Amino acid sequence: MLLFASKAVRGSAALNDVAREMSLSASYFATPEELAKLMEGPQRRIVVLTDRDICDEVIGQLHSSDEESTVGVLVAADRPKLQSSDKAYLVQKLVSIVNLEWVGTDFNYDRLAASARHCRRRMLKLSSDELHRAFENGEFVIRYQPKVERDPGADWVTREAEALIRWQHPEHGLIGPLEFLPEVEEFDLMPMLTDFVLRKTARQLHEWERQGIALNGCVNMAPSLLTDEHIGDHFAAIVHAVGVDCGRFTFEVVEADLDNTNSPHRKALNSLRDNGFRLSLDDFRIAASSLTTLERLPFDEIKIHASALKRAQQDTVAMHVLAAVTGLAHNLGMSVCAEGVEDQSTFDFLEMIECDKMQGFLISEAVVPDIIQRVYSSKDSSAEVA
Repeated sequence: MLLFASKAVRGSAALNDVAREMSLSASYFATPEELAKLMEGPQRRIVVLTDRDICDEVIGQLHSSDEESTVGVLVAADRPKLQSSDKAYLVQKLVSIVNLEWVGTDFNYDRLAASARHCRRRMLKLSSDELHRAFENGEFVIRYQPKVERDPGADWVTREAEALIRWQHPEHGLIGPLEFLPEVEEFDLMPMLTDFVLRKTARQLHEWERQGIALNGCVNMAPSLLTDEHIGDHFAAIVHAVGVDCGRFTFEVVEADLDNTNSPHRKALNSLRDNGFRLSLDDFRIAASSLTTLERLPFDEIKIHASALKRAQQDTVAMHVLAAVTGLAHNLGMSVCAEGVEDQSTFDFLEMIECDKMQGFLISEAVVPDIIQRVYSSKDSSAEVA
């Protein structure tokens, strides 16, 4: 899918991150004529406007594409200010576009990404038949994002990679999980998709090991799968069939009804642990409920959500809380992993509070297996299979 953005926001780090994360091919325009040239063709696209781009010519172009469901519009402008200006009549025309989101002039990554995903999902309109065909045609692919962890010798080494699902859609190109996982859940296809990811990753770990690359795997697990009290046995059968040990895998689980001792979720977690799988509490946000979960449940690791990490860097109290939680996890025998590590200052901060593992764009983007092979087979790595 394409991204057409006003040149007024060309230097935005948030915009660049969204384009990269959502695999959007970005182009920029400064005039209605330049936008009209970009809009030629049937491709679906997301258009980012600023207040200076809002005019009759641009709105007319967007309305034509909106009727064909081939455009999503993100408005990086102050709506109240526009409504009280001589462009008020244009705002009325603009808001009649169905697939439109206001992100404001002070947009950040989270707001822009959420709005862009809403626009893209409205354009995709996925069906159950389309998802089934994706399985049949082998359109789902996996990218692997390496993590680094602290070595006893104070160095940072790579011993595992997270498996991240993508869809190589024949029409829309490579799309990320947030654009199709809601439909996967709705059509009860999450068990099939998770089996696919686990089996594919197990085969990849086996192949890497054959090439002398010792990496473990991390797989995301939807809360809906935790209703199966025997899920650990099922997953163990999958990895054993490939010839890989369960201890090579960590399942990342989002907190959901985990504090109830009679919940089937708790029994499912025990089933996974009994089979030798490791468990990571994903999207940990340092809320009171998360701290309770940390104390009572058999997790091997907590994964600090990027939003909690950002707060800790901006607020002294939040920083001390995160450092204390890291110490608590260590005292409970758990490791701590941080996601969303995108710059050296974040890396240095996490190193200071003794975080055990990190992943993010600073370390590596999610990449195809061949890149992992080329990079790590060329290193004199001391990584060992855990």
